[in-house]
Amino acid sequence: MVITSTVSPMLIIGLRFFGFWPGVSYSTIHWLSFMSSMLIIQYFQYLYIFTHLKISELTNLVDSLMVTLVYSLTFLKLIGLWIHRRVLHKILVDMDNDWRECINVDQHLHIMTIKANVSHFCSNVLLSINTIGSALYLLGDDVVRFIFPTKDYNVTIRQLPIKIQFPFETQQSPIFEFFVVSTFLHGMLQVWSIAILNGLIITLVHHVSGQVDVICQEFRNISRTTLLYRSSLSSFGILVKRHNRIISFSENIEELFSFIALMQVVWNTLVICCLGFIIILGKSIARATYETPWYDMPSKQNKIIIFILMKSQKRLAITAGKMMDMSFETFTSIMKASVSYVSVLYAML
Repeated sequence: MVITSTVSPMLIIGLRFFGFWPGVSYSTIHWLSFMSSMLIIQYFQYLYIFTHLKISELTNLVDSLMVTLVYSLTFLKLIGLWIHRRVLHKILVDMDNDWRECINVDQHLHIMTIKANVSHFCSNVLLSINTIGSALYLLGDDVVRFIFPTKDYNVTIRQLPIKIQFPFETQQSPIFEFFVVSTFLHGMLQVWSIAILNGLIITLVHHVSGQVDVICQEFRNISRTTLLYRSSLSSFGILVKRHNRIISFSENIEELFSFIALMQVVWNTLVICCLGFIIILGKSIARATYETPWYDMPSKQNKIIIFILMKSQKRLAITAGKMMDMSFETFTSIMKASVSYVSVLYAML
């Protein structure tokens, strides 16, 4: 199969479904329908959070809050993408024009085909991983109950894939089964929208990278032509125009994703602040214990206080995959490593 676009077929289907692909009929209706359903789900999600805002349900609250915030972030991202949909349409048209020019030159077509293959692979892998992971998360409790049934199982404890609070009873069949299927499908649509946005960013970056490689290849060819024939003025003019198109293309990408990137930074900052608050709380336990008059207490109580002091030396932290702490020191080390990798890649190029 001959590849003629950096955008993968799965990504095209997703953009068409959500109404972002140019020329799609009733795209506004598609987008408004999905966004309206997200608003309804969001209302019942936050209603669930405020209803279960209790210390005794902290684990359940954190789980539901995580999914709710992801929903909110996706909602804002889709709004930003819809506002700049004309920019997206222009980007897609420019990509199509670049491919039409590359078809006439074998070297350019080879470069862009390699970039397109990598882009398609990344988009498909991203969509597959998100689909599998989200399906396991949404149906995890039901699968566990099905594989390991318990004798004291009660239908009143059945939960929907997404933790939401309806103002009416949903435990009776077939109402419960209807909401299970509906919330599961909506959760998968939300996950696919995230994967499509991330895949779109990867695709645009690979397309720009391919165009830059094409210009570099043309400069090498011009250097050889200049040495042989001493004539390359028209070729330089073509390269200048192509370079201007790349600059304009990059500016359009920045305009398209600047709001989305801002939302991502704000959300990640909130998460980091919450993690820092947990670490500070952990240190306050040790400080409060040390400030008690433990030296005037009886020996038995004194030993208990010392034991608490020893345990509180281990700070409270949330890890990334049990491999590293989510802290400022970890962020600094990652940034240093990233700069080192970029320097090595730059030296190799």
